[in-house]
Amino acid sequence: MEEILNELRPRVALVLEYRGEVVLDDRLAKILEEVERRGSLLSACKSVGASYSRIWERISDLESLLGKRMLEVRRGGPGGGGARLTRFGKALLRIYVEERAKVRGGSRVGPLGRSLMTPPDFLLLGSHDPALDVILSEVRESAPDIELRREWLGSAGGLAALMLEYADAAGTHLLDPETGRYNVPYIPRYWLEDRVVMIRGYQREIGLVFRRGEEYGLRDILAGRAKLVNRNPGSGSRILLDYLLKRAALDEGADPAEIPKRVKGYQLEVRTHVGVARKVSSGDADVGVAIRYVAERFGLGFRRLAWEWYDLAIRRDSLRKPAAQEILKLFRSGEVGEIISAMPGYRLTPDSGRQIYP
Repeated sequence: MEEILNELRPRVALVLEYRGEVVLDDRLAKILEEVERRGSLLSACKSVGASYSRIWERISDLESLLGKRMLEVRRGGPGGGGARLTRFGKALLRIYVEERAKVRGGSRVGPLGRSLMTPPDFLLLGSHDPALDVILSEVRESAPDIELRREWLGSAGGLAALMLEYADAAGTHLLDPETGRYNVPYIPRYWLEDRVVMIRGYQREIGLVFRRGEEYGLRDILAGRAKLVNRNPGSGSRILLDYLLKRAALDEGADPAEIPKRVKGYQLEVRTHVGVARKVSSGDADVGVAIRYVAERFGLGFRRLAWEWYDLAIRRDSLRKPAAQEILKLFRSGEVGEIISAMPGYRLTPDSGRQIYP
């Protein structure tokens, strides 16, 4: 054991954030550096062993968040295709490189005087949800001094982060096939019985999305008549789809273990509902699972699979933190209801905002 411990080395991981969202980390910065060097995003991704589709999706999400283009893409032609950083992309990368040099040089203080080793005041991980984005934006506006960060790892990833005491809260919508209940049955599976409270959130309408004029069902996916864009393992959407596909396979007398081989596109994964919608809209896939709100935003057809529960698990020792209290206050004040009422495919219930576990 002592030999292993002696070989451990600390490493500071630098990220650039914008309004609580991670914009640049070391991996993406390296890819942007390679884009400048090679003139191609595909070549840059290959050089660092990254998935081109996932990096392209991430850059697209960041451009939507920032309202600025990071890349200029040239389509193929006589001179060939390629990509280069925009002026804004170069400025972002330059800031990251300068801050990285400070960290590697031993500086532990960022441009605002905050220690780079200090975690945020409140870290929320878990499943992607557009309504929660709006709720957290309200928290940031009402309490700008709170350093609130969120990242989308999937529902299971969020609960695992709570188990490891890495996060303060997790957004989750995990169906337990045995009981038909959402979220609460998973608490003991992550050894969180005495460590978290579960706050009832709201319901979301989730279903299959496809381009208008086309419509697909579970049997079309099983038969390979439609290419699927899947969600990442551990996401609630992935668990729901796997459960429904297994049930449909059994109804046909087929072996559920063959689903990954039978389903076209089963290995094509994205991390968010928006990522699913983009793949379907672009024609990279025919069908995927997403919430109605995102389907309507992208002008896609929608076929409901379920009304699911999206709840918040909060660590007991984080419950009194200002960010947690602000979130609960938004429920009590009715502001969450106003947010939800303006978003198609969402609804509150009488117990929304209340503690449902323990």
